[in-house]
Amino acid sequence: MAQDRVFPEEFGYHFSNGNFEQIYRQTVQDFQLQMDMETFREAAADFSRNAGSFELKHSNQLEPGIRRYQWVDTGDARMITVAYDSAGDIIGIQFDIYEQFTSDREVTINTYRLPFEGEWFVLWGGNDAFLNYHYPYEHQRYAYDFIRKVDGSAFEGDAEMLESYHAFGSSIVAPRGGEVVKVVDDAEDNLPHYPNMSAPEGNHIIISHGYNEYSLLAHLRKHSVTVKAGDTVDTGERIAQCGNSGASDTPHLHFHVMDGVDPYTSKSIRIQFSPSGEPRQGDRVWGRSGQ
Repeated sequence: MAQDRVFPEEFGYHFSNGNFEQIYRQTVQDFQLQMDMETFREAAADFSRNAGSFELKHSNQLEPGIRRYQWVDTGDARMITVAYDSAGDIIGIQFDIYEQFTSDREVTINTYRLPFEGEWFVLWGGNDAFLNYHYPYEHQRYAYDFIRKVDGSAFEGDAEMLESYHAFGSSIVAPRGGEVVKVVDDAEDNLPHYPNMSAPEGNHIIISHGYNEYSLLAHLRKHSVTVKAGDTVDTGERIAQCGNSGASDTPHLHFHVMDGVDPYTSKSIRIQFSPSGEPRQGDRVWGRSGQ
């Protein structure tokens, strides 16, 4: 019945008041096959123990028919991410710690431009684990994942073909002038949904920009890189194409700035963008015009 529905804007109220079985009954079958009601009830009760009430902080839509909501408790310690489909059913619930870091106050000395041409979409980006799954990890905390969309979709045609994705083969440009210090160009592009976790960056370029700031552009298309280590590049210069190499399930560009040349031992730095402002997940953004 309608009065038994947990509407998206009321989820926090129901969760804060322990209406876990009512929430569970609104989840889709796939969710229930992974977790039975008693297991969910126990997990939810444990997560909510000694928490304040949960209030809505963000909501967004990354793909047609699915909207995500972030609920944070009044003590700013716990976070729930809930995804609803267009029918109003709950397709996913995730419990997590709500973290904020003092490094959010630090930004790059240099300013950077978006590293592509034309219109793209921010799939992941921002200083919040809801907006950016990279955020909990110091070495890529302020990283971005960019895709291209046309009419709200990242691909047209067969989703199992790389060439169907609007980002695949798109030009990638230098976000700022500097010296290329590392290039990998011979990794295979994965078939969609088969990421190569053994070589996470896949084909990638690292550029030194001075002041101990290095940009990383990853998941590039095999044999598309047009620069080599030791080359000097200008801001906006075409240097590669977007691909699907490394730990990438569908074609996208990973971009972040770090304080060293090693992506795993260096710290990610919050990027000062110019002339555009700082993008966040769900934003449509525009790089420079094609040459």
